[in-house]
Amino acid sequence: MNQLSKTHSIIALVGLTFSWVFFPPVLMSGYFTSMPAYTFANETILGFCVLFFLLAVTARRQLEYFIKHHPVCMIGAIFGSLVGYGILLALIPFGFNKAAILFAAFLLSLGYVGLMLCWMVLLGLLDSKQITLLLFGSAVGYAALTLGNFLPLEGRMLLCGCSASLSGVCWIITWKEAKTFQTAKPFSYDLAALRHGPYLMLGILSVLLIGARIVTGLYFSLENDLSFGEMLIRCFSIAAVMAFCIFEAKRDVPLEEEYRSTWIPAAVLFLLGAMILIGMTGRAELAGLGITHGAINCFEVLGYLIMFQFIKNDRVSPIMVVSLGMIVFKVLPIFLQRIVFPRMTASLGLTSGDFVPVIILMSMAVVVCALAFGNHRATSNEIQVLSQPGNTDKDETSTAPQMPLSFEESCLRLAEEGSLSTRETEIMLLIARGNSQKYISEVLYLALGTVQWYAKTIYRKLDVHSKQELINRVHDQMELPPSEHPHS
Repeated sequence: MNQLSKTHSIIALVGLTFSWVFFPPVLMSGYFTSMPAYTFANETILGFCVLFFLLAVTARRQLEYFIKHHPVCMIGAIFGSLVGYGILLALIPFGFNKAAILFAAFLLSLGYVGLMLCWMVLLGLLDSKQITLLLFGSAVGYAALTLGNFLPLEGRMLLCGCSASLSGVCWIITWKEAKTFQTAKPFSYDLAALRHGPYLMLGILSVLLIGARIVTGLYFSLENDLSFGEMLIRCFSIAAVMAFCIFEAKRDVPLEEEYRSTWIPAAVLFLLGAMILIGMTGRAELAGLGITHGAINCFEVLGYLIMFQFIKNDRVSPIMVVSLGMIVFKVLPIFLQRIVFPRMTASLGLTSGDFVPVIILMSMAVVVCALAFGNHRATSNEIQVLSQPGNTDKDETSTAPQMPLSFEESCLRLAEEGSLSTRETEIMLLIARGNSQKYISEVLYLALGTVQWYAKTIYRKLDVHSKQELINRVHDQMELPPSEHPHS
């Protein structure tokens, strides 16, 4: 099992925590003496990030090879961000210099994208459970880092300037162990591999993230400042949800439970924050904004978790999947939050009361998504009752006599004979009940291609060639006297 040692896990956790610092508005503002210079730098950095992530998708195979065989060069690109911050620091006495800011933004974006590519490749080699714990744990650390907005100016600039480089150092230390890990199946670099992606879940999350960042961006432009209380509430909100998720992940719950462990608390947080924003003013309104902003970060973590589970299940290039995800989940929402909608607010003379329809609309979307997850919980419970007497489903094609536990016992015996894993056993049970692969993919929240791959593996291990042959094997096993079973 590809898991980092305890020491390297802690180092990776620290590195991922600092990788979350994506040129925060307040932290970075210390490098600029005028708002036009700050806005130009923000626009340029975000534009370069989109360009570099798209180039990474285009050259995904070559980039992965380069990262694995030339890690020192990647560290050099990451440390280039320090040079970019140095240029911005040197510009402070001289004001707005478009050419110098353009070059600094190029270095900053190249360093950040290079850093994220390095972590993508490393995480793609790890066990799914460790990826989950690292994502949840680093989100808690990032929540604490947001309080760096209230450091003195020099402290904010130091934190902003050194975060990417510190994360890069943690990566290169961790990489020494991770590069020795072996994978049973290589990654696919074909764009066609994306066709089985979990686009419904990711699409819903992207809409929520974009809409929620619009709301917070509009409020920030009105307030022109962040209160310590708002940031502290945001920090506690993220930490509470992520701590609950870590607890659930350590209990070794199924994947769909991990999704709900993040989604449902985040949805509750968002709705609570939205109600406060709509119904209160003053400090209470800022508290609602902090809760809402915390929910945004939780949704973002869930998006990365879904992407990496897709990478692990379908063996798709992590550079290809996460680079596209970073554009949709990170760069585009931040662009709307920091640049587009603050300008719209200023030009239209909007007040917080004008945002009520947007907040209500986003709250309705969250409710619909929560109901969808509740429905999925009811559906996934079928896994536990499929083998119980008298239970049938609409796709069932077998006519096996229903006997107490006999069906389940037969499946478990076959699974033991074929040395099936827990997930393979779960899918084999659903196939043996006559369910279609599409239905199974919906119940287990797996890509259809993943279910097809599992089915082929199950058929090979059990020496059958079709669903009907598997059903026949189960029936034959049920009809054998107990004394004739191999493990009786």
